[in-house]
Amino acid sequence: MASVAGLSPDMLFAGDGHFAASNLDLIWVLVAAVMVMAMQVGFLLLEAGMVRSKNSINVAQKNLLDFVFGAVAFAAVGFMMAFGKSDGLLPIGSDDTFYFLNQVSPWQSAFFVFQVMFCGMASTIVSGAVAERMKLAAYVFASLFMSVLIYPAFVHWAWGNALFANSTAFLANMGFVDFAGSTVVHSTGGWMALAACLVIGPRLGKYGIDGSPVRIAGHNPVLATTGAMMLFTGWIGLTSGATLGLSHSPAPIIVNTVLAGGMGACIGYVLGFFQDGVILPEKSSAGLLGGLVAVTAGCDMFNPAASLMVGAIGGAVAIFGNAFVERVLKVDDAVGAIGVHAFAGVAGTLLVALFAPLELLPAGSRLGQLQIQMVGAGVNFYWSFGLGYIFFRILGRIMPIRVSLEDEDDGLNMAEHGTRLGVGHVENALGDLLDANPNLQKRLPIVRGDESERLTGLFNRLMNRLEDQERSRGELLQLRHDREEAERVATLANATFEAIMIHRNGLVVDGNEQLSALVGLPLSELVGTSIYDFLMDGETMSIAEIVQLNDDTSYEISISRPNGECIPVQARGRDIVFRGETARVGCFFDLRERKQAEQRIRHLAQHDALTGLPNRVLFSERLKSLVNTAGPGRSCGVVMVDLDRFKDINDIHGHQAGDAVIRATANRLAAVAGEHASAARLGGDEFAVLLCHVENEAQLEDFGARILQAMAEPIDIGFGEQVNVSVSIGGALCPDHAQDSDPLVGCADIALYHAKNAGRNAFRLFRKGMNELIEKRRALEADLEIGLKRGEFELYLQPRVEVETADVIGYEALLRWSHPKRGMISPGDFIPVAEASGKIIQLGEWVLAEACRLLETIEGRISVNVSPLQFRHSEFVSNLTELLRRTGADPNRIELEITENVLIDDDKRALQILNDLKKIGFDIALDDFGTGYSSLSYLSRYPFDTIKIDRSFVSNIGKVENAQVIVRTIIDLGAGLGMNTVAEGVERIEEALFLAQAGCDELQGYLLGRPARASELARDIDPAIATRLRNMPRRLPEIQDDSFESITPQRMLHRKV
Repeated sequence: MASVAGLSPDMLFAGDGHFAASNLDLIWVLVAAVMVMAMQVGFLLLEAGMVRSKNSINVAQKNLLDFVFGAVAFAAVGFMMAFGKSDGLLPIGSDDTFYFLNQVSPWQSAFFVFQVMFCGMASTIVSGAVAERMKLAAYVFASLFMSVLIYPAFVHWAWGNALFANSTAFLANMGFVDFAGSTVVHSTGGWMALAACLVIGPRLGKYGIDGSPVRIAGHNPVLATTGAMMLFTGWIGLTSGATLGLSHSPAPIIVNTVLAGGMGACIGYVLGFFQDGVILPEKSSAGLLGGLVAVTAGCDMFNPAASLMVGAIGGAVAIFGNAFVERVLKVDDAVGAIGVHAFAGVAGTLLVALFAPLELLPAGSRLGQLQIQMVGAGVNFYWSFGLGYIFFRILGRIMPIRVSLEDEDDGLNMAEHGTRLGVGHVENALGDLLDANPNLQKRLPIVRGDESERLTGLFNRLMNRLEDQERSRGELLQLRHDREEAERVATLANATFEAIMIHRNGLVVDGNEQLSALVGLPLSELVGTSIYDFLMDGETMSIAEIVQLNDDTSYEISISRPNGECIPVQARGRDIVFRGETARVGCFFDLRERKQAEQRIRHLAQHDALTGLPNRVLFSERLKSLVNTAGPGRSCGVVMVDLDRFKDINDIHGHQAGDAVIRATANRLAAVAGEHASAARLGGDEFAVLLCHVENEAQLEDFGARILQAMAEPIDIGFGEQVNVSVSIGGALCPDHAQDSDPLVGCADIALYHAKNAGRNAFRLFRKGMNELIEKRRALEADLEIGLKRGEFELYLQPRVEVETADVIGYEALLRWSHPKRGMISPGDFIPVAEASGKIIQLGEWVLAEACRLLETIEGRISVNVSPLQFRHSEFVSNLTELLRRTGADPNRIELEITENVLIDDDKRALQILNDLKKIGFDIALDDFGTGYSSLSYLSRYPFDTIKIDRSFVSNIGKVENAQVIVRTIIDLGAGLGMNTVAEGVERIEEALFLAQAGCDELQGYLLGRPARASELARDIDPAIATRLRNMPRRLPEIQDDSFESITPQRMLHRKV
């Protein structure tokens, strides 16, 4: 706890971890520990007073047992895990000299005594929150789990440098400050308490039928207040004892503790009065304890004024936190432990950065310290709540952790201890008597000598008399009801719509005020009128047809008001007996607001939010409709508009300026379009205009010229700045250039492409010959399908060489297409066509099947590239499984290579697919690593076995200044994450030797072997190259202590290797 007291380990402990102070310091620590132990009595009194008397014995027992069991467990292993030396393999202490306090010095013994009180306090916080419903055995198991794992592990991270310097005490090493345990003790217990409450559920009767919380008052507020005062007194020992001696004066700490606790109690009093109108004793106590918990984090650093402020904030956070837990989260905390300890603990920890003197903050700045404090509080929440929630879930499956409903109702004193305290059982029996169907034969057993013996006897006599009277009443009285009024009330009560109307044979006989308001006539005028005077038929069914149906089906109809307004309503009805005769009740719900909302939603779905123009969806619908009506004499046109160098505007002037340019462009296009054309924003800086009536190409060219003229004016982007923006425009006519919507847009896009190639700020009309690229692509697409059927594709294999042995250990499968007329076609030409047409899925399945076949003819593994489209296919995993079953191939000999593109669209589904592939047995490689913006983050999130360094980095080795730094960093990352690294495109011996020396695992490239058919493969590489690789000394990868997510491509460029 050296960092806790604001002192360095060298100032407090000798090099071997033994305390280096006087015997007076030892006595002070032990006295303070006794005061902290007295807080256990305070907790016992507080919790026993805040629960009902029928559970107070159980509360007292659990306070005793969770402390003693936790103390034994902490002595056995918890103290070792918290403060022992770490071996570096586990993030906890593992020094066996502390096992069962085996070889501790007197000072370390005193330190243990102080710490075990903290551990017991954390366990008591958990058990108090779930009081009155959890089994005593579950308390004990929770205390053991807290003492041997949750508490000591986090203590090690936050205070692990107290006795020895530990690299695994990462929070302490960051500069995390928590003097005496606001987070380490109180938030740890509070968050685990929240997990326990969520799992075990609320007490019986805690929430009403409407979900509102019911206050369950404790049986003895005086006892609870006494406990709070004892805690106040013991807190002085908790905070002042954290100095671990008298060399660091405890007087200011005691002053700060008293001020914060007092201010917290004052805040609790004031807030309680304004919230409740009365002074509920638990509010003042909660404010007192919240202030104490908050100030505990920095009471050695605060001045008195800051302590008052922290105490006030802590008290308020405790009260509002408990209200949030109870009312919003619907979590039943019997003693308010979560708000007091978890919420106030976090608040106090964060306030250290705001109120402590700047020169005392380890980070040197308030913002920096606040970030560190937030990290510590966040780690504490995820560790304590997350692990606690899992623990209670598992414990609940192993054993019942909550008593039965009957035992909870009777009280845990009797259920768990066989001892009664008070008259709770009589109260319960009286409560049962007030139920709707009381059991008048119930009698309570009389226990001689019990304090409730006389009251129990009186209850039994009362039950005897009530049973006799009820028997007589049943014989004398008869049930009489007003039939017509009961029917009327039932009819109106069962209606669920705003307006209710009762009619017989089409004539209104009754209704409510909502009906009068909806129709626009007084109810007196409506009675006796025909429903057909104001109800209008719906689109699917008439009023007469609806009246004939006796079901609960809803129909849309309209109500006609006297002023001519027609109101859409949802109507349903059924037959009833009203005033002794059959009638029909109709219920009507006003749909005007819903219709308006639907119209707004429809507009938002079809229009761009920034410009208000139609979006791509509405543009496509209008284009298809217009194209369907186009023909001779009825031409239409499409103009595609693209802003020139729009990215430069965003980069130079910011996104707000970019938005201003988009809006201005939209307004100018709409103005040019007028009434006979429709402008739309397709996304980003892409616009389109749909022209309804275009007689010839000249009109389209004139329209493009007007757009160029409109865009020639500078655009005001605010703050007195203007920018000049030009556009490139492409146009096409229907049916002259294309007769369907998609080809028509494609022609306009091709023309736009030519406009950009012509230097931008130009309009181009589609001409024949511009679509040669499209025609070539279509021809290639048709040949693809034929080539698959004819077997024109084959796999070439390129060797992958293990650097350490210079042996060929596997191959990468590379697809080749030998076209009968065009010869060998480059994958760069046909792969994009296959992906665009969807044939890549069929092609990829053939590659995988061929790879499985080739496994029978070669040794080692085969690596196969998987396209993003194939990876995202819904049957990708099932098809692979079937392929393995059909071929008998070993998945452990197959590596699937993917690029980061497959992870971008739906990373959750991608992670599921990768996990499924790993379960089958495939290895996964991330291809082209380092070329994307997010490659580094993928390494920690996805189960990759191999990363392949992109050939662009390899080819730049010795040419570009930073290439070697980047390559080495990637190799270090792979080694640090236990991944295999493969370098692609190795063509020079210098590249191979550098990669070998840098620690790369495998090499691939023309230097080591060109792609070849399986029958032509060379099994070994050039002997001279192999010898030089084997003899090259390898550098051990540098595994740095950076968190992985913090490593960015920019940091890669500036890290020194």
